Amino acid sequence: MIPAFWCVIVMILINYLLAGIGGWLTVRQTGKLDINQPRIQDRELTGAASRVKAAQANGWEILSVFSCCVFIAHLSGVPAHESALPAYLFIISRILYFICYAFKLSPWRTIVFVLGILANIWLIKLAISYGG
Repeated sequence: MIPAFWCVIVMILINYLLAGIGGWLTVRQTGKLDINQPRIQDRELTGAASRVKAAQANGWEILSVFSCCVFIAHLSGVPAHESALPAYLFIISRILYFICYAFKLSPWRTIVFVLGILANIWLIKLAISYGG
């Protein structure tokens, strides 16, 4: 399996890790985890718990964009060694994004978010170069 595909899997695992951290912070803040109506409980969260849950939601949203870019590059014939670097850059940017989000590090959060978007654009640029 090519490195960029592994990065998609890593991104999924990061999101599940954030779900666990978010759940732990939720229990710390509220004393319980409401599995019957978690979205209602999420709206009542504040501080780090709220930010980690929001970062996780953003992670799931951007995962579809990243996955599509990886597959488009792969199907366009981009060699695995060339798609690896932008995929790694994307994963690094997402880890930094989650840290910046959790600890309220603005404007760094925006800067690393844009870095992740640029990694996706890089993958598409490679796809255009190889796919014609």
